[in-house]
Amino acid sequence: MENCTVCPFIRYWYIVVAALVVIWAVGRFVQSRKSPVEHIAGVTELIGADFESGIASGVVLVDFWASWCGPCKMQMPIIAETVPRLPDGARIAKVNIDEARDLAERFNVQSVPTWIVFRDGKEVFRTSGVQNSEALLNMAAQTGGGE
Repeated sequence: MENCTVCPFIRYWYIVVAALVVIWAVGRFVQSRKSPVEHIAGVTELIGADFESGIASGVVLVDFWASWCGPCKMQMPIIAETVPRLPDGARIAKVNIDEARDLAERFNVQSVPTWIVFRDGKEVFRTSGVQNSEALLNMAAQTGGGE
C-alpha cells in the first residue's frame, strides 16, 4: 500500500464520511432553527409587545404552537392552504409558546396546538388540536370574518 497510486484519501475514507455527516447535521440544525412561520405568506408571528396590536382589530385566528410539537408541524401546510381562502378582515397569526411563555400562561394554553380566535382584541372562541382548512374557515366566518 505504500507505493499505491490510488488517491491517498481512500485510506482515510471514514474521515471523509464523518466530515460529510457533520456538515449534514449542522445544516439540519440551522434549518430547524428557522421559524416555519417565515415560510407561510400572510401569517404573522406575534411575540411580546406585538401581540396586543396584532389582535386589536378584525378577526385573528391565533395558533399557539411549539417547534417540537408534531401536530403543530402537521398544521403548517394546512395553514398555508387556508390563508388565501380566509374571508376579508380575517387573518392568521402564530405564537410560539417557547418564545412567548408569558402569553401562553396569560391565555392558559395547556396543550399545543391551541387555537384562540380574537375579534377586535377580545377572545371569542377557543379549540385545541390540529384543525383542517374547513374548520379554520368556519372559525373565521362564525366569529365575524367577512362582515
